[in-house]
Amino acid sequence: MNILQVHNKYKILGGEWTVLHQEYELLKKNHSVDQFIVDNNIELSSVIDKLKLVYKTHYNKQAKSKISEKLKQGNYDVMHTHNFFPLLSPSIFEAAREAGIPSILSLHNFRLIHPNGLLYHNGKIDHRSINGSAYNCVWDGVYRNSKLQTAVAAHMIEYHRKQKTWQNLPSAFIALSEFSKQMFVDGGLPKERIFIKPNFIEDPLNNGSGLKIQEKKENMFLFVGRISTEKGIQDLIECWIQNKIKAKLVIAGDGPLRSKLEDKSKANPSVQWLGQISREEILQKLSVAKAMLFPTKCYEGQPLIILEALSVGCPVITSKIGNPQNMIDDGGSGLHFKTGDIKDMYQKISHIYYKTENRKEMSKKARERYLQNYTPEKNLEMMLDIYKAAAKLEKKLTA
Repeated sequence: MNILQVHNKYKILGGEWTVLHQEYELLKKNHSVDQFIVDNNIELSSVIDKLKLVYKTHYNKQAKSKISEKLKQGNYDVMHTHNFFPLLSPSIFEAAREAGIPSILSLHNFRLIHPNGLLYHNGKIDHRSINGSAYNCVWDGVYRNSKLQTAVAAHMIEYHRKQKTWQNLPSAFIALSEFSKQMFVDGGLPKERIFIKPNFIEDPLNNGSGLKIQEKKENMFLFVGRISTEKGIQDLIECWIQNKIKAKLVIAGDGPLRSKLEDKSKANPSVQWLGQISREEILQKLSVAKAMLFPTKCYEGQPLIILEALSVGCPVITSKIGNPQNMIDDGGSGLHFKTGDIKDMYQKISHIYYKTENRKEMSKKARERYLQNYTPEKNLEMMLDIYKAAAKLEKKLTA
């Protein structure tokens, strides 16, 4: 199969970039894979570039032309887009249609139905653009605290709703979970063209690193992620301070709240801040932690850090919300607590801390959950099935 991957690269790389390259490496073992990538760092280098984008985010004729040329150069069987915002726009799917090539869009975030892609604003879940117009979000500046940038993103959403773009293009969508799929269906996307395929990671226990599941865990809980409001890190720090938890809380990551929260926790020697650390270091710490803590307050996409925890047999204590609660079976591979409820969070941490046999069983089930759902082999099979289904759907859409 000859595959073209398409992606709009952000200035700050995230999970989408990682998934793109994981899929590239996986596919190219047995297929021909080419990439068309645009970079915000290059394309948006001046104020003029950014101003021009205001008029092109919803529909970019130049991007369509460039994709058309790329499609003419290769005999592609499918075009798989991971992100088109803001430089490419949905016009690229018209290019694929005109070239007679099935197209697929991976829905890594909620950008098609909410201006900031999170369905979250000001500390709360935000469904205004699902239940009504995306323009409802403009005055709050939900995207980058900017009314203008929010208006541009909202215009893209409402323009394509009015044009009924998603009823015709692309050939198929990929959602990360049943929960995400339902959010998109509620937001107006066609249910019958949305397929579910989770993310995946290479098995860290079979890559020659020597990493093993440690039966004897350290007296430590681990948080890995962005130090920001939506990740619930403030609640985690408050939980440790209020309850004087004896176990060590190790925090890996950086973000806008780090300085403030690091100062707040200085008096508590159990809280340790690592800043950004390598993936190898993260996996090693996950393998010896009693549990990973994921107190998010937003729906999330499908965090790779949860897959990494499962892969090394680390139970996950997560807030009961969105995709994380579906990734972790409560009482199996980890525990759920009520989102934002510090008392409930403490109870679940205590359960893991004191009940050793339960923790051992959870560790075993965490590893099993990874093997059942998130390996490269299972993901490749699902991906190729979706490509074949997209080809059939494209024929129906153009009949």
